[in-house]
Amino acid sequence: MNDKILKDLTILYVEDDETIKSNTIITLKLVSAIVIDASNGKEGLEKFKENVNNIDIILTDLSMPIMNGLEMVEEIQKIRNDIPIIITTAHQEISYLKKAIELGVTSYILKPIQIYNIIESIIKSMEPVRLKKELIQKNQELIKLNNTLEEKISLRTKELELLASTDPLTGINNRRNFFKLANEKFKTSGEDLYAVMIDIDNFKDLNDTYGHKLGDEILILLTKTISDKLHEDDAFGRLGGEEFAIIYNSTDSTHIDKIEELRASVENLRYQDIEFTISLGIAQKTQNDTIDTLLSRADNALYEAKGSGRNKLIFRGN
Repeated sequence: MNDKILKDLTILYVEDDETIKSNTIITLKLVSAIVIDASNGKEGLEKFKENVNNIDIILTDLSMPIMNGLEMVEEIQKIRNDIPIIITTAHQEISYLKKAIELGVTSYILKPIQIYNIIESIIKSMEPVRLKKELIQKNQELIKLNNTLEEKISLRTKELELLASTDPLTGINNRRNFFKLANEKFKTSGEDLYAVMIDIDNFKDLNDTYGHKLGDEILILLTKTISDKLHEDDAFGRLGGEEFAIIYNSTDSTHIDKIEELRASVENLRYQDIEFTISLGIAQKTQNDTIDTLLSRADNALYEAKGSGRNKLIFRGN
C-alpha cells in the first residue's frame, strides 16, 4: 500500500541547503516519486504555479532566503487550499509552528532530517488524499451504476408498457389500448369523429383451408397495409381474431373515400396467390353518442356490409 502511495507521486520540494536537498531527492526518486525542486520560497511558488494541477504534495523548509516557507505556503493556499504540506524545521524555529498550524500545514519534520521520517510523513499526509480520491471514484462508479440501472429500468418499463398496449402478432394497439385511445379521442372531439369497424371476410374458411400460420401472415399483411395508409393521429387496433377498429377525426368531405381506399387496397392484396377481402362499417359521432354507442353503430354497419355481400363499406351517420 505504501509503495502504491509513493509511486509516481509528484512532490514540490523547497530547500535552500543544497546538500540536504540533493540527498533527499535521491531517496525520494528511489521510491519512484517525481520531484520538482526549488531553492527558496519565491522559486517554489513559481514552480507551483507552473505545475499547479500536477503537484500532489509540498515538502518545504521553513527558514529560507528571499521568501520563507510559511510565506510561500500562504500564497500557495490562495491558489489551491487542498494540497497536503509538510514543513521541515530546526529546533530553534518551534515558534513558527503556531503559524504553520494556522495555515493548515499537514505535518512537520524536525531537523536534522531522517529520510524515513520524510517517507513516513508523506505516506501519512497522502493517505487521506488517497482515501478521498477512492471515495470520489467509488461515488462516481455508484452514480454511473445507478444511471445504468435507471436506464435499464426505464427501457424495461417502456418494453412492458409496449407489451401491455400492443397486439403481439400484428404490433398494432391491442383491444385494451385501442379503447383507451378511443375514449381519449371521444372526449376531446366534436362531430368530426368517426369510428370504423373492420372484419376479414370468410377468415374462418381461410384458416380451415390453409392453416392458422397462413392466417396469421394474412393478419400481419393486412394490418401493415392499413397502418401505412392511416394518419399518425388515427387510432388503429385489433379487437380480437379478425376484427379491427379505427377511430379518426376529419373535416374533409372526402374522408370516407380514404376508408374505401383501404378496402380496395386489401382487395388487391395477394398472399401466396391467395385473395382475401374485408368488410367495413363507419359511423359518425353525434351529440347523444357515447364511445360505446358510436362503435356499436359502426359495428351494425359492418354486419350490414357482411350480410349484403361482403367486401364493401357501409356508412351510417347516425
